[in-house]
Amino acid sequence: MVKVRAPMGSGRRRTESVGPGHQTPLTTGTVVRWSAVGILVTCSVLVLILPWPLPYEQTVDEIMEERSGYLQEQCRMIAEATGNGSDHLFPASGGSRQYQQPFHNYFLQPRLGLLWCSISKVASTTWMYQFNRWAGVPGEKIAYAASDLKALARMYYPVPTRTEVQQMKQNPEQFAESPVVRFLLVRDPIDRFVSAYEDLIVRPQSANYRNLRRFIFREVHGVDVPAGTTQSGNATSLPVPSFSDFTEFVLRKTRVLDPHWNTYYNLCDPCFLQPTVIVKLETYERDVTYLLQRLNLTSTPGAGDRFEVHRLNVNNHRASAGDFQGDPEAKRASTMARLVELSGEQFERLYRRYELDFRLFQYDASQYFALFRDD
Repeated sequence: MVKVRAPMGSGRRRTESVGPGHQTPLTTGTVVRWSAVGILVTCSVLVLILPWPLPYEQTVDEIMEERSGYLQEQCRMIAEATGNGSDHLFPASGGSRQYQQPFHNYFLQPRLGLLWCSISKVASTTWMYQFNRWAGVPGEKIAYAASDLKALARMYYPVPTRTEVQQMKQNPEQFAESPVVRFLLVRDPIDRFVSAYEDLIVRPQSANYRNLRRFIFREVHGVDVPAGTTQSGNATSLPVPSFSDFTEFVLRKTRVLDPHWNTYYNLCDPCFLQPTVIVKLETYERDVTYLLQRLNLTSTPGAGDRFEVHRLNVNNHRASAGDFQGDPEAKRASTMARLVELSGEQFERLYRRYELDFRLFQYDASQYFALFRDD
C-alpha cells in the first residue's frame, strides 16, 4: 500500500485555522494596528478626564496689571454713567459724594520711588512705621510716637499737591530717583468694617473711642447710656454698643467719617491716583514680595533700605486671625458672625455705602447677601 504524503506544511495550516484552543501568531502589521488603536483610545480618555484647555497660572506681574487695568476700566465706566470726570466719582446709591482731600493720605518716598496712599485698618501701621524708618527716624522715636505715626511721618513727607501727583503719573522720573510706583493696600470692605468695630469699639485703646460709645448710644437710642446703666458711669464703664448700633451710627453719619471706616474712594480717590500696584490683604505676603522686588528692596538685616518684615502689624483683637497670614476661613466666619446681628435692610444700606469699594477692587459680596435672602 502506497502512502500518499500530504504536502509539507498543509497540516500545520489546517490546525492553525480551526479549533478554539489554537491562536494565530500576530504579524508585525497587526501589532502596529493594535498599538495605534490603543494610543487613540488613551488619548480620547485623557481628553475627557483632563481639563481642556489646561489651566494657565497667571504671574504676579499679570495679576497686578489686571487689577490696575480693571480699576481704570471701572473708573471710566462710572464716569461715563454719572457724567462726571473720573476725578470726582459719586456713590452708586446716589447723593453727594463726601469728598475729602485725599492727598493728605498720600506719602511719596522719593529715594525709593514709592507713592502710597494710607488707608486705616489695612496694614497702615506697618507701612507708616516703614516710611518713618526710610526717613531715618530711630526706632525709639517711632515707639514713643506710636499713637500717631502719621503725624510723625508728615514731618518728613510733605503733602503733595494735586499738580505734583498728576505730574508723577505723567513724568515720574522728575520726582524720584527711579520711576514712581503708585500703590494701595486694600482688603474686603466688610471685613475691614467689622475689624474697625472690634478694635475701636469693643476694645478701644484710646479715650476718644471709649467716649465714642456714648455718642453711638445718643445717636441710635437718644440717650447717653442705655436704660439700666448708671448715668454717672465714665467712658470706661459704658456698655459696649452692639454691632447693629455701631452700623446704624456709621450709616447715619454722612458728613464726618472716621478714617477707620471711611471708604477707599473717599480716602484715596483711586480713579485719580491710578495705582500701578494694588496689594490685597488676602494675598498680602505674595503681593508685598512682588512690590519689594519692583523697588529692589530687601528684608536682609543690616541692609540700607529694607523692609522690616518683623514689624508686620498684628491684629490681636480678631479672634479669627493672629496676623495677616491668619486662617482666611476663620476670619470669614468671624465677619459672618457679626453680620447676622444686622437686619437685611441694614446690610443693604451698609453695602451701598461701600459699593464702589467692592466694585473698583473686585470684591464679591454675594456671600454676605446670602445671609439675608430670607429677610
